[in-house]
Amino acid sequence: MVNEFLITLFSSVQARRKRVIFGLLKRRLTVSTEYWGLRYNLLTYVGLFPHLDQHIFDQQIAQFVEQALLIEIGTDTNQFLLTDKGQAAKQAYQAKHYQIQYMIIATQPLSNVRDFQQAFWLANQVISESAYQNKRYYPLQVDLQTKNLVKRWYRKVYQNDIISEWVTGITEFLKQLPPITANQLAATWVGHQTPGLNLEQLGLPTVWTAIDFYLWELDLFAYWQQFLSQKQDNKQALVTLWQLTQCQTFLSPGIQTTVQQVCQGVSMTTISQQRHLKIGTVREHLLTAAIRLPKQNFPYDLFLTRDVVAYLQNHLDGSIDEWRFTDVRTSDDPLEFFLFRLYEIYLTKKR
Repeated sequence: MVNEFLITLFSSVQARRKRVIFGLLKRRLTVSTEYWGLRYNLLTYVGLFPHLDQHIFDQQIAQFVEQALLIEIGTDTNQFLLTDKGQAAKQAYQAKHYQIQYMIIATQPLSNVRDFQQAFWLANQVISESAYQNKRYYPLQVDLQTKNLVKRWYRKVYQNDIISEWVTGITEFLKQLPPITANQLAATWVGHQTPGLNLEQLGLPTVWTAIDFYLWELDLFAYWQQFLSQKQDNKQALVTLWQLTQCQTFLSPGIQTTVQQVCQGVSMTTISQQRHLKIGTVREHLLTAAIRLPKQNFPYDLFLTRDVVAYLQNHLDGSIDEWRFTDVRTSDDPLEFFLFRLYEIYLTKKR
């Protein structure tokens, strides 16, 4: 159940807002949500449960409080800390259930991983049935967009040796996994007269739930995406399918353009005027980019000058989570908050 998993997203040393955690899981993102997701080290989970119900989520948090697993810190902010009992429950859950490995280092949004997973499932069934010249079968039920994508892909890559090429592409990846894991993953796929095995049939840990199975599969497909992104043969059928599913990027074209212009020496005011954007939108673009990009890929030095850093260092101490903008504010200029937040992001990335 998702409910039990939620306890792992809280901390015993850092108060966390349930609003932020829900927004991350649903991929309802604002700059503030992403910033706190960075501070909580939970950006990996963006979009993990896109269909999560707000009411059910709130009920589960309330139940954690009733069970003395969480304690609320401040009624106005809805921040929660794990109690000793809650920390023990978190550790007990993690000891029994699947822990993600590859999504942590993924360079693509989870939505892309999920889209690739769905497209692969259907494409693999199509190739399998084609190998047996079978045109009468019940296709996997996927959304219309994925179905159309696979149709376009198949028309594009179809050739006499498509089956052997497909098998080669799959085998290349499966060899990267432990043999048992590779066999289990392949056994989940639907093919000609092969329904695909479920959680109970795969020989996975008996304590695993549907959530573990979901995370396990998604994590392996995230790893597969990383593997495919490094392939030199861009014309391979499997690589082509993967490329077609990569619709989302960590940075939208608009944000990428803003970062590029800033790096070229264009001021935020000029960017705002040239592209008819509010100056606040330009600042949000830059903060979003700073949150999502590796530290070395963002031009912090253009904004966090020696004087700015010296001032902030002299007026801020203790935990970053407890810093308040009012402690460094000197005017009504919104640029001050931008610099304050950017400094917090920089230190978070640095540490």
